[in-house]
Amino acid sequence: MNIVVVFIFFFGIKSYYAQLSIEKAPASQLLIQCEDTHSAGVPLDVQVRLYNNTEKRREIVISDFTFQIFNAQKQQVYSFKQTQPVRSVFEPFTSRLLFDLKREKEITTLPSGEYIIHVEANVDDKKVSTEKRFVSVERYQLIVENLKDFYFVDEKAQLKVSLVNQTSRAQDLRIDPLNVTLRQDGKTAWRSTVQVKPFWQDVKVGEIVELVENLTVPFDKEGVYSIQFECVVNGSTNSLLLPVASIGSAEKNLKKVKIYTDAPRVYNLRSPLQFSVYLLNESKEDVFLEVEEIVVSLLPSSLNFRKGPVRMWLTPYSKYEIFRFYPYSVPAITQPGNYKLLVKVTTKNDRLDFETTLQVNE
Repeated sequence: MNIVVVFIFFFGIKSYYAQLSIEKAPASQLLIQCEDTHSAGVPLDVQVRLYNNTEKRREIVISDFTFQIFNAQKQQVYSFKQTQPVRSVFEPFTSRLLFDLKREKEITTLPSGEYIIHVEANVDDKKVSTEKRFVSVERYQLIVENLKDFYFVDEKAQLKVSLVNQTSRAQDLRIDPLNVTLRQDGKTAWRSTVQVKPFWQDVKVGEIVELVENLTVPFDKEGVYSIQFECVVNGSTNSLLLPVASIGSAEKNLKKVKIYTDAPRVYNLRSPLQFSVYLLNESKEDVFLEVEEIVVSLLPSSLNFRKGPVRMWLTPYSKYEIFRFYPYSVPAITQPGNYKLLVKVTTKNDRLDFETTLQVNE
């Protein structure tokens, strides 16, 4: 539960302050973080943070916190209020999480339209408020499974295609045949129309229905392709376009890539920890890798992540996420001390190792 709420340090604020004129900024400022477009059927993700925009360490008292969501007709669709005062110390130019909607309420059934989030609170006996608009979109989303980044010439992709009900209510679905088109340089290289089950009854919000269990797509020659999936559901056209490549051979070694992480060097146990590990392509060419195994360990914790085999297509000067650490799913760090983050990426012909230290303070 949020108790205005569980205060958490927020380290990713450099980009925020880079856009902010400190001379003109108020001493205390609320910021609402959410996507501009929300897909119905998915939990609405909204966070509210309070920023200390001063150079001073401040003890701040927050009370009468109110969070409200209104539709375009100004009707309230959700509200949260916390009157109990909370006192906390803010370091200079830092922020803390005040409210996380998904901890308090799972909202997945917002009809299509524009919404306004209104937040206000008393901060040191001064009223502070802010608003943010977002749009909820109802749709039927196509999902494609088992599509690899690339295939070899004359290899065939074996795909599973499904549809998810991302509207605000249960639906009876009438689905036309699925059209699949493979294009290269704007020209159609292959096309197929697949018959699917035409009627589905009482499909719940967020429920997935299987359209095609095993769709075969051929790749006859090298090149960069786009593959489009399109079908009409209840009279509405739904389309999904994905990139894919066909190659003659993959890289034999890992010389063109290196491992990188955005994990902090110093971490506080009271703070949320989230970081990723990437492969970086430092060349001006596409890099195609057949990775046998990825291993990520955080010693002396119990974290031991393994993945593979997997095919990776790294475009020029790009990064490819190979691991993501979530504090709510991997309770790996519970004690202060020095931790070693170890990463190993192997192919049939090569191996890449990476090591860094994470200092954890209480």
